[in-house]
Amino acid sequence: MALRRIDPLAAAVAALALALRVPLVMAALPGVGNSDEPLNISVGLRMASDGTLDAHAYRYPGFLYEVIVGMTTAFRAVGIHVPAHGAMRIENLGVAHTDSRAFIVAIRLVGVAASVATCLLVWAVVREVLKASELSERWSRGAAAVAAITVAVSPLAAANSAYATPDVYAGLAVALTLYGATRVLRGARYAELLCGLGVGIALGAKYLAAAVLPVLVAYVLSPERRRRVISIAGVAAVAAAVFALTTPGIIMHPISVLDGLRAEAVHYQGGHVGAQGGAPGYYLSALFRDQPLLLDAVAVAGVAIFRTAGLIRRTLIVAFAYAIPQFVLLAVMTVRFDRNLVPLTPALAVLAGVAVPAVFPQTRRRAVAAITVAAAFLPLASAVRLYPQLDEHSRVQAAAWVARHVPGHEPVAVESYGPWLDPARYHLVPLTFAADKPAVQARALILTEHAAGRFLSDAAHHPHEAAAYRALMSRYRLAARFTAGSWIAVYVPRGTSEPVRQGPR
Repeated sequence: MALRRIDPLAAAVAALALALRVPLVMAALPGVGNSDEPLNISVGLRMASDGTLDAHAYRYPGFLYEVIVGMTTAFRAVGIHVPAHGAMRIENLGVAHTDSRAFIVAIRLVGVAASVATCLLVWAVVREVLKASELSERWSRGAAAVAAITVAVSPLAAANSAYATPDVYAGLAVALTLYGATRVLRGARYAELLCGLGVGIALGAKYLAAAVLPVLVAYVLSPERRRRVISIAGVAAVAAAVFALTTPGIIMHPISVLDGLRAEAVHYQGGHVGAQGGAPGYYLSALFRDQPLLLDAVAVAGVAIFRTAGLIRRTLIVAFAYAIPQFVLLAVMTVRFDRNLVPLTPALAVLAGVAVPAVFPQTRRRAVAAITVAAAFLPLASAVRLYPQLDEHSRVQAAAWVARHVPGHEPVAVESYGPWLDPARYHLVPLTFAADKPAVQARALILTEHAAGRFLSDAAHHPHEAAAYRALMSRYRLAARFTAGSWIAVYVPRGTSEPVRQGPR
């Protein structure tokens, strides 16, 4: 009976999301190239080894760290050794190595599950709202499936589900909050609990205070107004409890938590070399590249607010109550990273799923449905090609070249996001950006697309850094370049005899 209740369309969306995400959890291992993941896992391992849930580090709140603690405890409980240090050896920014592949894969699979659950929550929100609005069964199920597909095939959502970073959990929290908010609008059961869980996880995953807004708006728009204040107080109590459980430092060290939050805010407002400036245009461009249907759907939803009524209009207002403030917050920041859009995508998907079938008349629904489905699947080709991009085989090729051509114990300078080299074999000189040390002397100098490339590809905005790189490269010559993933270039001092090699794509 339980299996019969599962909607085949929802199951198909979940299967598609899993198929796109599961292979990514093994990409690049034993190398770990994400800039945040190694430190996040190290913090969680330290917490598990110390027997505490207090991270004593509050750049991020504690939800992700507790996931890592839980997985570490589970592995050790069944007798699988997880070394506190060897599980994640960090050489440089974006350069790390693990000796515990199964452990890293297990943690990443939790993120995959969270991403798939996000798709299903988007499906549930759209399905229940349209069904309660008496849209036909076929159209409500189809619209829900298309909305969930926009998240399932999103390359940005898929890639970030494969890292031990908080963005995927923040996306899940937003989807859960919107689901709870729509239950508030319909006067359904468990609305307070779901809203409280969603807001609490949003705060505990990434300090997403904007998740409170759709809940407040939902209660303002709710037809049941007698217990509104009591209900909001109940949501606040649940959210506070969840936040305290995920980030116990807010009780034990509240000043430190606020300092960590303030430091991250200063970072985002102060600047991050190579990832700053033009945030509004950057995020709009990133959204269009990732899932163009969602940007179009925002415009349709804006029109739908004035052309619809009842539950559909109230749902659109609630979704906009999160999407607009969150986007404005991102847009006014100096620093911009595309991963910050992951918690925004569920709200945009809900807007798309609810607005498109409500605005267009029945006579045109078939044509609109065909166009919408085709547009929703446009990013699928990019999502399918994610594995080679995340696998970064160019790093493996660069490491192999160094092993063949550079004698042991020679100095090798490696930029951020470079290959992992055995520290017992070489005298490694880690460089965040090689331009910071233009006088560096090394037997091999390794430059990367994610470090040097951000300046060399945009010399007009980074003239000083680009000039420093050109001066540095004038003292070296290109010996090998690998492009299977982001490019990695190996330079050697002029006068040495290593052949130039262009690596395969």
